[in-house]
Amino acid sequence: MSTNTYEVAASLRSTVTRLIRQLRKQNILSDFSNAELLTMGLLDQHGKLLPSELAEMERISAQAISQIVNRLAEAGCVDRVPDETDRRKLVISLTEKGTQHLYETRRIKEEWLVKAMDHLFSAEELVLIEAFLPLLQRLAEYNS
Repeated sequence: MSTNTYEVAASLRSTVTRLIRQLRKQNILSDFSNAELLTMGLLDQHGKLLPSELAEMERISAQAISQIVNRLAEAGCVDRVPDETDRRKLVISLTEKGTQHLYETRRIKEEWLVKAMDHLFSAEELVLIEAFLPLLQRLAEYNS
């Protein structure tokens, strides 16, 4: 690894971490933790999932995902139903209430981003950010 790649990686990590913190600050009105919102986001993205699949995607223990799913179920944000092929397993899915809360949380964060970007960046800079997004998405999806 070249020194330049390392420096770019370190700067990117630091910047992304600070941006994530800023986005999480926008979540102050939510009754849900960031882990719970992430779980709802995965269910929104993938539909129905087994708890083991959720735990693997979030890279947390089965016990931790069980606690998250229990809290979300108590709040009426997820349903747990027996799997059609193996009735011993429960399949988790997002309820309408969960979907609404997730989308409202995303809207709040995106409004903050729009306001910040409009304030900070020129039209040319926004074009550069837009051009960079596919590269950042590839990096976010890399899983070695």
